[in-house]
Amino acid sequence: MLTAIESEFRRSFLLMRRYPTETLAQIILAVVSFYALIAGGQFMAGGPLLGTRITDLVVGYVLWMLVLNTVGDMGFGIAEEAENGTLEQLFLAPLGPFQLFLIRAVVDLLTSLVFVLLMLAGILWLTGLRLHLSAALLVPFFLALVVALALGLLVASLAIVFKRINQVLSIIQFGFVFLLMIPFDSGIMVLQTIGHFVPLIPMFSLLKMLLHTTGQLAMSATAQLLFWCIVNTAFWLVLGMIAFRQATAVARRKGTIGHY
Repeated sequence: MLTAIESEFRRSFLLMRRYPTETLAQIILAVVSFYALIAGGQFMAGGPLLGTRITDLVVGYVLWMLVLNTVGDMGFGIAEEAENGTLEQLFLAPLGPFQLFLIRAVVDLLTSLVFVLLMLAGILWLTGLRLHLSAALLVPFFLALVVALALGLLVASLAIVFKRINQVLSIIQFGFVFLLMIPFDSGIMVLQTIGHFVPLIPMFSLLKMLLHTTGQLAMSATAQLLFWCIVNTAFWLVLGMIAFRQATAVARRKGTIGHY
């Protein structure tokens, strides 16, 4: 197990070191894209985005980029392994496919986290925005990381069975933009109930609440949101693990692990 973890970290580090311009270009593109989004929002609103609007936009963008990188790494990674003919070798590893790809998903998630933090630093520097960060933000952010990991397992399940899922990946990745724009916490009971089970939405709401309130304000609402964050995390993590195990069983039964 420790050897596999070390190997995955070494693989990720070697890829970043071998293609440093690619990593730097991704960070610059993400920061510039956000700045363009701000400029477009100011144009549409007829004035600068101030107060909670700009903060919510930053939080939503960070979560979206986290999903974008995690889901993309898992999906495209397995598709590339299948295209290169090395996917079957991974299934024959002593650890087994579930443990191996779970380790890979965690390593990819940590790599994406470094990317997201660097991107956030660039956004704050470029826009001059100041966020009031606190230790309480770590809880919903950690739960968001776990949900991103679960989504990565779900996408990996699709990649193992169908191999070529580039268009599906695009729908999943960019579909989160529209999900984060839906006002699930607007007060409408139906939207709130649905939002409790939509991936990352409770964490998004809790992060916004923690950034906008201070002291003992809205403590009951915060506790309720934290409960739904935990429920949301457990739901998607269990679903991702079950889907991955079922996908590997189907691929083995059909003998399509080495196909592309």
